[in-house]
Parts: sequence; C-alpha cells; structure tokens
Amino acid sequence: MNKIIFAAVFIAAASAYADHHAQVPVYGGVSALACDYVEGRDIDDLLQVSEKWNGWASKNFSRVYTGNVLTPHYYDESAADVYWVGFSPSFTDQGIVQREWQTKGAKMQEEFDSVMTCKSHSQFAWVQVRDESGDTDTGIVDFSACKMSPGTTRAELAAADTQMSEFLSKVESSVRIYRWYPLQGTGEESRGIDYFQANWHESIEAKGSNSDKLVINGGLQLRNALYGSLIDCIGGPSSTFVRVGGSE
Repeated sequence: MNKIIFAAVFIAAASAYADHHAQVPVYGGVSALACDYVEGRDIDDLLQVSEKWNGWASKNFSRVYTGNVLTPHYYDESAADVYWVGFSPSFTDQGIVQREWQTKGAKMQEEFDSVMTCKSHSQFAWVQVRDESGDTDTGIVDFSACKMSPGTTRAELAAADTQMSEFLSKVESSVRIYRWYPLQGTGEESRGIDYFQANWHESIEAKGSNSDKLVINGGLQLRNALYGSLIDCIGGPSSTFVRVGGSE
C-alpha cells in the first residue's frame, strides 16, 4: 500500500475519532529510531545520557515532545537492541522540535552516539482509541500489525472501538490503545498493512491482569464479533518502555 493511501486511511481515521470521541488532540506524530548499542554499552548508559537530555530538552524545545526508550521483550527476531520513540501532539510540534534538535543538539547527539548507533528513523501518525489511565513512566507495550478488510468504513471501525472501550471500562482494564499509521521511513514491516496497534500497560503484571480480565469476561469473543469482519491483525513484538522526559 503506497504512502498516498496510507495518508488517506489516516485522515479518515482521525476524522472518525473527531466525530466519535471527545479527546483533543485526536492524533499526533510519532518518530522512532531503531538503534544498536556500541560495544560495551547498555541500557544503563542510555538512561544516563537520557537524563542529561531531559534537562537539555526542557530548556531547548519550544514545543511538546516526550521521549521513550523501548527494549524488546517478546520478539521473534529483533531488528534492533533498543528503540527511541518520541511523541508529539501535532505534526507542527514534531517538525519544530526536530528542527531545534538539528540546530542546537549537536553536542547532545555526540553523547547519544557514544552509547548507540541508529540505523533507521521512521515517522508515524498516532490516533488514540482508548486512554483512561493516563501515561505511566514505565511499562510494556504490545504491537500488532493490522489490515482493514475491503469495504470497511471509518464509522464501522469507530463504532466497534466504542463498544470495545465500554467493555474494557466495565471490566476495569487499564490498557491504553493507540494506532500508529506508517508515513515516512518505514520498511518491510509496514508493507501491506494499514496500521500498527499499540496496547500500553503500566507494568508486566498489569499486562497479565488485563489479559485475564479480557479472557474471563468474554472479551475475546466480543473482539471477534466486533472486529472479525472489519480488520485482520497479527500479534507482533512487545517492548518494555521507560519514559525519559522531554518538554511540556
């Protein structure tokens, strides 16, 4: 599926959520770096540099940006040792922050380069599906690759999301659900799909609890009934995450 169709699908989804959900903003920008550690370096070194970066970002970024470090947890073949994922509440904020990093961040970049080397930089659009518990500083995120069935409309998908969210609230699930639509710099992993779904949990224990609540209360059957004819999703990797700060 080419980038023009990706953009059309994303715009339709964002419009649907504007119609069916009260959250503002309904979409934003994601930038993701896939990186490998320099020999002898590890997550502790990266978090140490990230702490310095947090102080730098709070002084030098004029728009909102939140950085996260993701480490593969469940995976088949990991394409990288670690991922840096940054969130912005709009593409305007994303663009301004990236320009400020390019013009002011050279010395800070050298610190990151001493810890890891990055081999890809991808851009996605996020759309919020469900988020009642709010951001957490650590946890785990599960990814699935999804393709919309021919003829599926944005209204049908939004209606299914509303019913599923109501069920999850009823069983007191804390899962936060977002969709990432590939835009630029994405590789083979995004070929032939419409979006990645990201289910965020505040801990590995919470992921287990949320899964039990889904199974015990008939959530798997409900999910199949709501989405079975609309989308086809394949479970992908999971990563633990640490939110390392940024600018507000």
